Amino acid sequence: MIIPFLRRLSIVKHLPREASYTKKKTLIGHKDLQTPLHPRSKSHSSFFIAFSSSNLSAVQVLVQLCEVDNHIVRANAVKLFHCLTVDGDESTFLEHVGQRCIETLVRIIKTSSDVEEIAAAMGIISNLPKETQLTQWLIDAGAVETISACLTDGNKNAINNSQVIDNAVAALHRFTVSTNLEWQKRVAEAGIIPLLVQLLVSGTAVAKQNAATSLKQFSESSFSLSRPIKKYGIFQCCLATPETGCAVHLGICTVESSFCILQANALVPLVRMLGEPDLGSCEASLDALLTLIDVERKGGSKVLGEVNAILPIIKLLSSPSDRLQEKTLIALERIFQCDELKQKYGTSAQMPLVDIAQRKSSHMKSLAAKILAQLNVLGQQSSFF
Repeated sequence: MIIPFLRRLSIVKHLPREASYTKKKTLIGHKDLQTPLHPRSKSHSSFFIAFSSSNLSAVQVLVQLCEVDNHIVRANAVKLFHCLTVDGDESTFLEHVGQRCIETLVRIIKTSSDVEEIAAAMGIISNLPKETQLTQWLIDAGAVETISACLTDGNKNAINNSQVIDNAVAALHRFTVSTNLEWQKRVAEAGIIPLLVQLLVSGTAVAKQNAATSLKQFSESSFSLSRPIKKYGIFQCCLATPETGCAVHLGICTVESSFCILQANALVPLVRMLGEPDLGSCEASLDALLTLIDVERKGGSKVLGEVNAILPIIKLLSSPSDRLQEKTLIALERIFQCDELKQKYGTSAQMPLVDIAQRKSSHMKSLAAKILAQLNVLGQQSSFF
């Protein structure tokens, strides 16, 4: 089904501009033009079945059709391309998506008045392989600034569409990896960190999860970027105003210079997300908060206590997700190294820890037992093991 559809699109591509709309509609099919293409839509599942044997040629055709002037053809090609990137083979896209295609996708997002086309183009960017060259092409094409415009009123065609926003936030992951500070700086300078914090409150479950993931990646760089506090001599101390260091990173932090999520006021909404029914959002927020807890420094744990994060974290010990439980155990093992927090919250954690130590895998049992030993409970409750 997909190959004939692509052939019809190709024919329309070469029709003269003065060709009647009726003729173009007949070639493509009125229903094809009017029905949006969604990645998970059952009505389009046959596309994927037919696509499996012709993946290579289809991607090549779609990349070309994304550049045509005819909006109907281009929009349908972009939407179909988006569908294929959801579960497509990465090597195929790496072979056929070049710099020109990247520039075309960014231009479509900037200039199109079709919200579904904008969402699809943004979805393609979010789904493309996280390969360095592709990401650099996106940077060079102004993708970061374009995403920022979609998250604000800079792109009035996109701002009120949840699918555009969800795809835009998902696309940010590739630019916020802690292994590339230059990309992170580009995103921070575009003013995107405060927008991510806002989405922790107002976004969909998908947007919240993706926003928390990007904030986590930013926060992974904060310890190394926090500027050391200057030490003054005896006479200078009388004249200079003392600098106040970040309670977590123990240096001078700002949102744009060190990507500090404490300075960005992200902690309260992240803590609130720990109670979300969506497990993906819970895990993403916990991952972000875990970046504040350094084994050798207790400042991060104390800050989490100040924003009332410890009890919500303890509640995650009863999560139906084993992976989330494991991350919670790792978090509590670090948090309870602070005697003040251990004394205040240790009792609340005991029974869930005992339950894990009785019922879970050997690895989880070991983690739970280690924390119970920290709480001086292991000897008292040894019969549980």
